Amino acid sequence: MEATSFISTKMASKLLRLLTKILKNNADKRSQELIRINDIFGDCGELAKFYIQPNCQQVNPADELEDETISSIRAGVFETINKFFNRNIHTRDGASQMFILADAGMGKTSLMMMLKLSHLMAFWPKKYQCQLLKLGPTTLSDIDNIEDKANTILLLDSLDEDNQCKQGGTIVRLTKILEETTSFYRVVVTCRTQFFPETAKPAFNTMGKISFNNYDCPLIYLSLFTNDQVDSYLEKRYPRRLK
Repeated sequence: MEATSFISTKMASKLLRLLTKILKNNADKRSQELIRINDIFGDCGELAKFYIQPNCQQVNPADELEDETISSIRAGVFETINKFFNRNIHTRDGASQMFILADAGMGKTSLMMMLKLSHLMAFWPKKYQCQLLKLGPTTLSDIDNIEDKANTILLLDSLDEDNQCKQGGTIVRLTKILEETTSFYRVVVTCRTQFFPETAKPAFNTMGKISFNNYDCPLIYLSLFTNDQVDSYLEKRYPRRLK
């Protein structure tokens, strides 16, 4: 059976036109959600105009730089996320809750925004809803208020900016988040790679997974841009016709 597509490169190329149309229509409920996203996460129009899909991998890119013998297999992050969303999952021990790690400025929030925009622009399968939240003081109550969790993909951005981690400790906070989100269809959590304390190193013992208490969650890292990706971004940002 053909896998359902939640996000694709073809979709990304159509986003800007639809965003412009919807933002002009104040009566469209989606326009209000776009304004909320703009206020919290950044300019959706700028993102759609210049976005380049990154690759992802199971090995921390920083480890590759330190050890030239490490060889990681990279894949387009859209393809990887589609596989995660389509995979059959029978247990609720973390298998439905994926972590995406990357250093600051590598595109974690941009990726989450692209997923949400795919849903808002009706490229998303109709059966599933999507909620994008920035982790913070009201996250758990916001999660509790979401209806139809079994058919909702929950996107939780910026664990490393969540002040609640400072109050009770990162592991305690993260375990609580995982407990409260097990009933969702899928969950994606983003975080800065170097955020986790030294005591959390055992959590990364298995390649492609991150483990806390009784949860074993899928884990991917965003890859550094290749030269071709850099060239593609520069071409979008500074078209030849402007030179």
